[in-house]
Amino acid sequence: MNEAEIYPAAIEIQLYAALLLKFFNQALEKRLRQHGEKISSLQHGILRMLQFETLTISEISQRLGLDPSTLVRAVDSLEQKDLARRGSDPNDRRRNPITITEKGNDLVTQVPIIFEQDPAFQALQTLGLEATIQLRDLLCQLVQEFPEGKTVVELISGQIPN
Repeated sequence: MNEAEIYPAAIEIQLYAALLLKFFNQALEKRLRQHGEKISSLQHGILRMLQFETLTISEISQRLGLDPSTLVRAVDSLEQKDLARRGSDPNDRRRNPITITEKGNDLVTQVPIIFEQDPAFQALQTLGLEATIQLRDLLCQLVQEFPEGKTVVELISGQIPN
């Protein structure tokens, strides 16, 4: 396959990936609102990361591949809702580690990232286990082709329950 043949497929993959992300995020945000919290899927993702370790804005930025300025607003909002808390590092005044609060931990525990009634989950069930695993493996292979892909895949693999 040459470049001219791959290009249209690459555009379609980009569009389908964006749509899938939208469908997953809409379902998660709906469940969060039903639970009484109006936070974004990004903020939920930050809380999930903080469940495992204390991180700084810079560390979260590197892991998510987002500009720190985007994350500052998200973390500010989590702090205002008492879902996360900024601390201080006695050895480095510029470093402000962020931790999840008990309320934030309860929220992440009670509102899973995906639920069996989500349209995206049901669509995967329609595909069947074999096709779903094949799709996952292909996406994993694709992500690993990016410079930071292997690290991201390792992080993801370490945070997914069996």
